[in-house]
Amino acid sequence: MSASHIHSRYRTVPASLLLDTLGKSLSTIKDEDRATDADLGQVLGKSEDRAGAYRAGAGDMGVVSFLRGCREWDGRFANDVLSLVGMRLTPIADTSMDESQSLAALGELIAKKAVALADNKIDDAELEAMWPEIERVAGFIDQLRARRAKTIRLVHQQ
Repeated sequence: MSASHIHSRYRTVPASLLLDTLGKSLSTIKDEDRATDADLGQVLGKSEDRAGAYRAGAGDMGVVSFLRGCREWDGRFANDVLSLVGMRLTPIADTSMDESQSLAALGELIAKKAVALADNKIDDAELEAMWPEIERVAGFIDQLRARRAKTIRLVHQQ
């Protein structure tokens, strides 16, 4: 049961692969942005030497530095390494939609989904037909996520 095709999503990913992948992403950012290790280190809150070690895959980055990199470079920094564990980084849309319309948007999505599920499955055409409602509801959810993040920051500052 150790073959790579069996339960591949839940297999353990070697730490060395995670570090190498994150290092390659940092190297790509360094090249694309014409940055130095000092520039990378400034974003990550680390020294030039430490940033160089991260780029070489020779250092385990702490969560604070990782999240600073995510904030600055988003998917360019994190998506290759996150894909190794079945994830990806997607920024929360910071929209200013009229919150009073959120329930109507959710109702429209539920109605379309109920029709699509009449045969117990949603085919590609049905998914495409409800996509505008999915995106609209996602926008309202992202707005709530952004508001919650602000609240968490305010509570933390107290």
